[in-house]
Amino acid sequence: MSETANHLERACPLCGGFERKRVMEREGWQVVQCESCEMVFIGNQPLAYDSQAADHDWVEDHSKESSRRKKDRPLLMFFSRLTRPFLRDATTRQYEHAVRWGRGGKLLDLGCGDGRTLALAARKFEVMGVELSAQAAAAARARVPGATILVGPVTQAAVPEGAFDMVTQFGYIEHEWQPKASLEVAWRALKPGGILLTKTPNFASWNRRLMGADWCGFHIPQHVNYFTPATFGRMLREAGFEPLPRPLLDSLPTSDTLWMAARKP
Repeated sequence: MSETANHLERACPLCGGFERKRVMEREGWQVVQCESCEMVFIGNQPLAYDSQAADHDWVEDHSKESSRRKKDRPLLMFFSRLTRPFLRDATTRQYEHAVRWGRGGKLLDLGCGDGRTLALAARKFEVMGVELSAQAAAAARARVPGATILVGPVTQAAVPEGAFDMVTQFGYIEHEWQPKASLEVAWRALKPGGILLTKTPNFASWNRRLMGADWCGFHIPQHVNYFTPATFGRMLREAGFEPLPRPLLDSLPTSDTLWMAARKP
């Protein structure tokens, strides 16, 4: 980042405050915690969407982050590779969560990536997606022929209002510089009684406390928001949603993943 950009601050995406304490810093990017509401986020000046898409495409940056971790923490990455075969496939888990909360109707996936989850969801739902990365959106169209896949920022997407039974945000909201605005898009898209289902890294996990700056949820600057159940619940309520009770296995602090469902009244 430029020296000028380092002196520009991002307001807290939850409460709008500017009083914060530093959590960590990497290559000029500062992860901070709001002194008022305890929201954790990158406090630098937000990137424009076109810059985010061009310079920090998730596929490319994820590969760079993996290479960095292999170089800096080879033993940690070795054990991570050993345990990977025993973990359930993320796409399948996302689909299973979706059908737990809804059995059919219309589903909108905000930040649909390469369409892997959309392809599974198409078994039960009429699907539509929105994706910032043109590369990922092209892959989604190939996986789900005939589905509408909009390319561009979620916060600017022209999606039908009051048309969907479910909106999903799987691994998206941590990338969004304007998370409240993205939740407002979801709220407008849902029918009354419709369900928003989200997945994001869990900053309140025990593993994050243990690993510190080496926590697997830190992807900088791709992940710009770091939620706990408390901060995410507050943001959902402020967007007009009613957070729903979380199943026991989804609420344990042993998980690095924060699953939350909410209903539009």
